[in-house]
Amino acid sequence: MRRGTEAVLAAALTLILGVGFWLFTGESIGNGQTDTTVAIEFDGPAAVRGETLASETGCLACHTIDGTPSAGPTWKGLAGSSRPLESGETVTADDAYLTLSIIDPNSQVLEGFNPVMPTDYAQNLTDDEVSDLVEYIKSLGS
Repeated sequence: MRRGTEAVLAAALTLILGVGFWLFTGESIGNGQTDTTVAIEFDGPAAVRGETLASETGCLACHTIDGTPSAGPTWKGLAGSSRPLESGETVTADDAYLTLSIIDPNSQVLEGFNPVMPTDYAQNLTDDEVSDLVEYIKSLGS
């Protein structure tokens, strides 16, 4: 009787350990994507130029990169996110939205923020500089 009980326990332990190792191999199950996650790709060299430009033009006086509140929305995790506007609409912070927010900031003001961003960036920044800023914002992920 003891030998049968030991055999059953050994089989159960083997099964449990086998399932445990199989579950915890570190391999993702499925394709690794969810419906709510959008991979943000960005141009690394452009993002570096955008980081320098953000510092030089004063963007970081109102926008944070670490998620802390400020006069303007944080850039951390902004790209690709769904954003509520003062108008009641919701937009996705894609390249087009980010670009428009820089060159015409009063056109789509985020809920909870005042329209205080300078409106002269369209005249003072080149298209490439605006694109570099967008790439920098995208690089900040979530």
